[in-house]
Amino acid sequence: MRAIDQKGKIFGKLNVIDLIVILLIIVVLALVGYKLVFSNGAMSGGGQKIVYTVKVEGVEPEVYEFIQESLPSQLMSSNEMLDAYVTAVEGTPVENDTYQMVWNANTGSQELQRVSSGTYDLVFTIEGTIQNTVSSELGSQEIRVGKSHIVKTDLFELEHGVITSCERTSLGSGE
Repeated sequence: MRAIDQKGKIFGKLNVIDLIVILLIIVVLALVGYKLVFSNGAMSGGGQKIVYTVKVEGVEPEVYEFIQESLPSQLMSSNEMLDAYVTAVEGTPVENDTYQMVWNANTGSQELQRVSSGTYDLVFTIEGTIQNTVSSELGSQEIRVGKSHIVKTDLFELEHGVITSCERTSLGSGE
């Protein structure tokens, strides 16, 4: 008995092309299953609680007052609310004019920006949950110390922030 007969069927029952299609479907299903299980942090305890701080320089006094009255405030990204909150803000008055390097997304380069006296340097404390612990993304932004960050809620938005500290705690540890 031959494995492939004269009509191109394996063992007289299954066409070679059908076998290839079935194998491709099995491979695709296996890849999708792998992606679902391992990419969303499911194997790392269901995500991590994250607490990080963001420093934003040169904020006007009126904006600082409004932010203080608006806390706690839920973060948002791409018009969707995130599982993260601005829980505190501390302001330090700027005594003398200074300059800072900021990233300009329009030009794709860093620029020198003046920080005027009479404004405030703010440090935000943000608490949330990240699901994918590999990319450390919260919404559309990666959470890594030294990385630029936009603090955006439904009530206020401040660009040119820099992440200054970050602590993570596994949610699978009974918290």
